[in-house]
Amino acid sequence: MPGWVLVTLMTAGLVVALWGAAGPRLVQVFNDSVDNVVGGP
Repeated sequence: MPGWVLVTLMTAGLVVALWGAAGPRLVQVFNDSVDNVVGGP
């Protein structure tokens, strides 16, 4: 297996792990920001 394949798979795995851990929180922060800009409740 070439080195770049291993690096690519490890990077993808890290991104998936981070998104799984922080995804819902990031979505909530984004929604709160949009509500503040739009002038929601």
